[in-house]
Amino acid sequence: MFALNLANAQRTHMNLNRRKLLSWFGLGWLASLLPSSLIGCSEATPNVSTPASAPESVAAAPSGNFKEIGTVAQLDKDKVLVSSDKKIVVVRNPNDATKVLAVNATCTHKGCTVAWKSANKEFVCPCHDAKFAADGAVRQGPAHKPLQRYTAKIVDTKVLVST
Repeated sequence: MFALNLANAQRTHMNLNRRKLLSWFGLGWLASLLPSSLIGCSEATPNVSTPASAPESVAAAPSGNFKEIGTVAQLDKDKVLVSSDKKIVVVRNPNDATKVLAVNATCTHKGCTVAWKSANKEFVCPCHDAKFAADGAVRQGPAHKPLQRYTAKIVDTKVLVST
């Protein structure tokens, strides 16, 4: 009888250790999911990192593929050009009308699409009223990061942007 009770006690002890081990594995698995869950809840950020000072001229820009966004006539008429995928916006440089500036139209605060307000020469986010200069720099929060910039140029009658 004593041997039977000892065997039952050992089996119960073994089950408790197995349960404890399985609970630790479960806890470890849940903990490993936590970082990816937190990343999914973070603020929208651009997928491509950009240096603090983007290149000002095509000569200083890294080699890339330029794609046509529109024509100079369209830009002069509408005051803004938007790419077919609505991700890139091109405007005249307020400091030099012979040059153009191109930025990503996605607000760096919550990911809304910014709109060009030509009267104030700034981009405005319709969701939280963040304001950005023509070159993408933050003028007014809640956004803290500038809009992503692209190298843009005028060739003949076409406006081209390097992506």
